[in-house]
Amino acid sequence: MWSRLEILTFSGARFLALVGLAGLLILAFATVTDALLRWLFNAPITGVRDAAALFVAAAIACSMPICIVERQHITIRFFGMQFGRRGEAAFEAFGNLVTLVIFAIMAWQLWLYANHLSAENETTMVLGWPVAPWWWGVSIVAAFCVPVQVFVFLQSLRWALFGRRLPAAEDPKKSEDVKR
Repeated sequence: MWSRLEILTFSGARFLALVGLAGLLILAFATVTDALLRWLFNAPITGVRDAAALFVAAAIACSMPICIVERQHITIRFFGMQFGRRGEAAFEAFGNLVTLVIFAIMAWQLWLYANHLSAENETTMVLGWPVAPWWWGVSIVAAFCVPVQVFVFLQSLRWALFGRRLPAAEDPKKSEDVKR
């Protein structure tokens, strides 16, 4: 059964993916414009490289939750398949638990990194933008990955314990398990 919290979490993951895509599109437009201005008029846009580093970090972070929801990450299943359906399910649950721990540690370390950048008053070289707010945003998105991965882990645990598996990337809004 899909809870309202799961639906909200998965919808948030899709929204973040759109935000990340919009950031990449803005960056692509700025890069193309910078290259054209540099080539045609020898007048590049100041600070495109500064902004690019920040935009890419944010865009990559925004794509992580949807990759988790849709199970688009790298998995190695040949070992678990040697142990039948239950063994495969157990290894899948274990892998999802490890992924959960890794995301929790990553979010924590990114937050510490953002605090370090803030304490050092780090700015971009050309534009002078403060860097810490961008990395706080990245760490918040990474922290959002933790509850998303909790739901994925619980689904895989359900498969391991009870033999009921939800297909990858099933839309919780379309599930008949949703109670309205």
